[in-house]
Amino acid sequence: MNEPTGDGADSTMADQSGIRDSWDRTFNWDNFDKTNSPTPLADHAAVLNYRKPGISTDDLASFIESFASLRVSRVKQIGASQYELGVGQKFETFSVQDTVKELVEELADASNYIDFLAIKLLSIVSELESKEMDCG
Repeated sequence: MNEPTGDGADSTMADQSGIRDSWDRTFNWDNFDKTNSPTPLADHAAVLNYRKPGISTDDLASFIESFASLRVSRVKQIGASQYELGVGQKFETFSVQDTVKELVEELADASNYIDFLAIKLLSIVSELESKEMDCG
């Protein structure tokens, strides 16, 4: 049975295959993080120790390694199904024009995700400010 794993503000769900986000993409984080946490990056010491007491150099390096492992797992899972040709990778067949087109599309997607995050962050800040005002 699926259970929400987020703060209730999104539709992220956990199931036996991994984490499914609101775009119905599945991330099986068990392959790259041995803590078996449903949110291995969010539960990482670097995140938990941010500012109080602070992030050690070892924790920062460990977080970077964990994030790199996430990228590797995406190459081996969804990337393999979308880009592996049997022998070689799809990007190896791209012309210069194809490469530029793919990069521009990825930049557009990344920019959109940043906008989505800005909207969510600003709505959270607004909500927190209104709650503080109600308490005061």
